[in-house]
Amino acid sequence: MGAEGPLPPLLPRLVGTIGAGDTVNAALLHRPAAPDALSEPALEALGEDRWRDVLGYAAGAAAVTCSRTGAEPPYEDELP
Repeated sequence: MGAEGPLPPLLPRLVGTIGAGDTVNAALLHRPAAPDALSEPALEALGEDRWRDVLGYAAGAAAVTCSRTGAEPPYEDELP
């Protein structure tokens, strides 16, 4: 915990930003996808590569939301 580093920017066709923050939070909760994945020990055990994956997934989900009118987050099958 406490590491920092860059992630490549995602440049969506910007239509609106409504719902982008909600989408980030939902994706952060969804990506680990294990029943105990959000426990403190599990989060502390995540390596840097896994954090990059989770954060990249959340940023990608928000980018899709920003490319749409209104707060319309992507479905899981729309994300890599």
